[in-house]
Amino acid sequence: MKKIVLMMVALLSMTAVQAQENEKTERMSDNLKLTDEQKTKVLALNKEYEKVIAGPGMRAPRPQNTDGESGATTQQNQQRPERPQMTDAQREEMKQRMEKRKEYEEKLKEILTEDQYKKYQESRPGRRGFGGGRPGGRGPRPQF
Repeated sequence: MKKIVLMMVALLSMTAVQAQENEKTERMSDNLKLTDEQKTKVLALNKEYEKVIAGPGMRAPRPQNTDGESGATTQQNQQRPERPQMTDAQREEMKQRMEKRKEYEEKLKEILTEDQYKKYQESRPGRRGFGGGRPGGRGPRPQF
């Protein structure tokens, strides 16, 4: 019985990862007007770099204070606390992720036309500094 349950969980998680890859590729295809050949290549690239693309999110929920206010509310009246220092292992992991992300970007650039790649870069969240490049950091965030 346990083996069946474990097998089902593994199968469901594999399906979820594949669905995310397909979803990302479909969004890219729609937004960048990819040809069928480009779409096939991008899907293969997304599968190859799935851990880089889907990596851990950079945005964590804001911590709640004991009085129920978010950290942002409290920080308006005081200085921001210092960030916790990264360990050597975390720095190394981040460096490897950045290198893999750079490889992904270079391979993607080879697949896309110059205009498509430019549009891809412009629509990536977080590429243009604070607020994702949107005036005041407001508005919907483009999804790829």
